[in-house]
Amino acid sequence: MADGELFYYHRRMLARLIPLAALMLTGCLAGENVGRGSDLRAPDDAKRTFARCPGADALATATDVSWAPQASRLAEHRALRTRMKIPLPEGTSRILFWSSGTHHTSFDFSVIAVRDAQGRWRTSGIGEQGPGLLSIAPRPPLTLERDLSVDEGRALDRALADPCLYASPTYQRNPRIVAGGAVQTMEIETPQRRWTGSWVGIRTPQQASVVNLITE
Repeated sequence: MADGELFYYHRRMLARLIPLAALMLTGCLAGENVGRGSDLRAPDDAKRTFARCPGADALATATDVSWAPQASRLAEHRALRTRMKIPLPEGTSRILFWSSGTHHTSFDFSVIAVRDAQGRWRTSGIGEQGPGLLSIAPRPPLTLERDLSVDEGRALDRALADPCLYASPTYQRNPRIVAGGAVQTMEIETPQRRWTGSWVGIRTPQQASVVNLITE
């Protein structure tokens, strides 16, 4: 996806968020990522596994492909939500999706999906847009609070159970994006799995399936 295409894609994704007066979310702020184990596969093992997964061929067009551990963006989620006075959702199964970039404008985008004890998924999103190369006034925040349908929740559970998701590269970049691309990071936290991956302008089908379900 070229620079301009990615920029307008990101704008369209933000535009799909539903404006709300506030998000009423439960959860505490303590204990995040503390004492939690990880079952990240060894990079070489994951690389060999993903070579047999759908979408592996598409990585031929990517650069900087890596299976090395990636940094959490939890601090960015927290800072944005603290600034916007939107609580950070908690749960034993949680997906955190962070997207940010600066070109004509700058934008930060936080979506967190949490699975409750009954197996229902709820997504919470907050995004803000402000000046970048263009001198514009900050835009009103874009927010989202949505319960996934039963079918959507099942589809998300299936996506999270796919071994190819966890064998995906933890980083890949579209070489055609030389400026203005959104850097996106997804973190998966479940009792069985811990996985963090980032990308610029190119996602594996497994990564895309999770992101699409929690941002649509």
